[in-house]
Amino acid sequence: MAAEEEALRRKAGFAVARDLGRHETRERFAASGYRSEDEIIVVLESDTIESVFTRVRRHTPPVTVAIYWPDSARLAYTSFKPGNVTASVSSAKESIGGTATIGMLYEHTDRQDRGQYRFDLTWDQPTMSIDRFDTTSA
Repeated sequence: MAAEEEALRRKAGFAVARDLGRHETRERFAASGYRSEDEIIVVLESDTIESVFTRVRRHTPPVTVAIYWPDSARLAYTSFKPGNVTASVSSAKESIGGTATIGMLYEHTDRQDRGQYRFDLTWDQPTMSIDRFDTTSA
């Protein structure tokens, strides 16, 4: 099991490296404010939000996360950064548990009109802005 997961993580890393070699992807990253010295955290869509956020908190925001779906070879990117705490937060609060997967969160945010979500994080501010950006598969 561990060997299979490691193989999937390597496959995800290679997919990100291949995608970053594309001119269109580099342009999209530049437009999203990504700097070449910034790290990209590569995760599988089945990784829990808790495990992903543990890794995200180790870096200075904004943090780019590449999400890889092994079954379809889909690759999507998100940028996590502290949000605007003065912005009005909807009265309808969403509870997102730490055992939900990052793929589930990505799919959920992809169907929403807003980019502000509130998480119980120990990062500077608990409000987080999630910016989604897709690149086409190579």
